[in-house]
Amino acid sequence: MAAHLRAAAFAVHVMRCVQAELIRFDPKAAVHVDRGGKYIHLYGEAQGTAFSILLTDSEADAWKADGPYALDRYIWAELAKKGIRPVQWTPYLQTVFSTS
Repeated sequence: MAAHLRAAAFAVHVMRCVQAELIRFDPKAAVHVDRGGKYIHLYGEAQGTAFSILLTDSEADAWKADGPYALDRYIWAELAKKGIRPVQWTPYLQTVFSTS
């Protein structure tokens, strides 16, 4: 279903999936998704670490074109660079990382 969304709406959907997982892993996490002008922003704090991932609409479009879960993998890789990692492998994460 998400594959049929426009790039910005697609990116918001993906970021909300990541947001839900981060909050599931850390109930004290404060994770936000904002959509403005020509960008989409995932930011907050999880696992005691602040993070910010900003995508332009054109970047979101490029990630969407890269295939299923490419944007999800990118976001999780960016979070891992900050030391934020999944605490467990949920069905969502298993799908994300088995579709490379």
